Amino acid sequence: MRKIAKINTLVITLFVTFMFSSCDGFLEQKDTSSINEGSLFLKKDDGYSLVTGVYSTFHFNIEYMLKGIWFTANFPSQDFHNAGSDTFWNTYEIPTDFEALNIFWSGNYIGISRANAAIPILKDMINRGVFTEAEGNRLIGECYFLRGIFYYYLAVDFGGVPLELEVVKDNGLHPRNTQDEVFEVVNNDMQTAFELLPWKAEQSLSDRGRATKEAALAYKGDALMWLKKYSDAISVFDQLEGKCQLEDTYLNIHETVNRNGKESIFEVQFTEYGSMGWGQFGVNNQWISSFCMPKPISDFAYAYGDKKLYDSFQVGDQRKLATIIGPGDEHPSPLINFKDYPRLKSYAINGGAGLPASYYQDENGDPINTCGTIDRPWVADGSGYFCVKYWRNPEVCGTRGQNWFLSPDNIMMMRYAQVLLSKAECLYRIGNSNGAMNLVQQIRNRAFGKTIDPSINVPTPVESDVMKIILDEYRHELAGECSLWFLLRRSGEHFQFIKDKHGIAIPAGKDLMPIPQTQIGLNQTLVQNPGY
Repeated sequence: MRKIAKINTLVITLFVTFMFSSCDGFLEQKDTSSINEGSLFLKKDDGYSLVTGVYSTFHFNIEYMLKGIWFTANFPSQDFHNAGSDTFWNTYEIPTDFEALNIFWSGNYIGISRANAAIPILKDMINRGVFTEAEGNRLIGECYFLRGIFYYYLAVDFGGVPLELEVVKDNGLHPRNTQDEVFEVVNNDMQTAFELLPWKAEQSLSDRGRATKEAALAYKGDALMWLKKYSDAISVFDQLEGKCQLEDTYLNIHETVNRNGKESIFEVQFTEYGSMGWGQFGVNNQWISSFCMPKPISDFAYAYGDKKLYDSFQVGDQRKLATIIGPGDEHPSPLINFKDYPRLKSYAINGGAGLPASYYQDENGDPINTCGTIDRPWVADGSGYFCVKYWRNPEVCGTRGQNWFLSPDNIMMMRYAQVLLSKAECLYRIGNSNGAMNLVQQIRNRAFGKTIDPSINVPTPVESDVMKIILDEYRHELAGECSLWFLLRRSGEHFQFIKDKHGIAIPAGKDLMPIPQTQIGLNQTLVQNPGY
């Protein structure tokens, strides 16, 4: 496990990579090639740039967000599958040399090192009067929050990992801590962050996307649930009441015009600038959109949906077509029309993917506006069903030459509906099933449109057992986002859940990701997860 041990080297690297600009957004890049060590940390922008470098961990590499988080949050659930070169997800046989996990591991530890280095520097900038205490403490709070985030996603993927809580001054070759020890650090870091960060309502619009008290509380409560401290988690989640809200309609959550919306608690910010290529570092566009689009839309189409998920939604559940669509379905967003997509328009004129133009035309000879048709499904490498939460119209965003499918849209990591369902699970765990179901009903009322039309009758859940109802709500509310598998594993019910829903027995130990073999080679104190 390679660490950046010298603060000055790390800081100069961060400065050359990112520079803060309050007018253009805190991820704006500027040319800093003339920066030298003697000029660092003398003004506020220096400190802002330092913290922006910690945020930039999410842009470490294309595979960080796509394969390190989205793949691991969704493919083990078996509701979505890989049609590319990573089909081993279907059998839970993840290779120990799967490079994407090595990139994810390395990226998180770079982020942790950046946060560890930034904290004492920011404290010194407060002491020297560069920042007021309030200004500097907010930035320090962001560093604690981000360090907690990086450890959180390491732990939900790998279980226990080595803990580094200060600048590494030795060789960095440390053994793994336990999963519980990692989540205790997440809990502590989020508490420190909460004490230093502002509420979202106190942020300026130019700071939207930066960490807030709401985000710290949400992840703190989640960490406490991993530690089975359910009463403590409830107390934490309670503090979000009145601070967070649900969107009125489910479709609004992921609409392109709703960045950092009222239900969003934390989302990774993406922009138009930066590298557009696969395998590049410092990438500020996300590829999840392209991976979830079918062949007539995208060159990739490497992620497709399972019809079992499509069929599992109850009649009238508006989450269904806002999550997964199949042959004959239109995307529910008025902002997304397949007939407008450049590739599909070309296919409807010239044919494509080995099929004639008529395959892509409606009865009038125009491009079809559905995800294939019942007679002509888009099934090139999968089922004909696709996750639509991150589909974006290339005529609206992400257009840049032949790489139009790269999206500058944010990826939501935590939202209030997840908090409410997590709180419902906590209430159930302490014996308050009625309280749990009251929260579940809030989510279901929105899902079936009752929040807009009170006359709608929301059906009774399919399951009768409260825990099974909660698990189903996790699935139907959060499938295709960045948390489902982690919540299932956190519940301890994941083995039975997958067997019940998909008829698959998860091999022993394969509910965790393997420790990357590259990291074991670098740090021989690391012990591989059982089963690999």
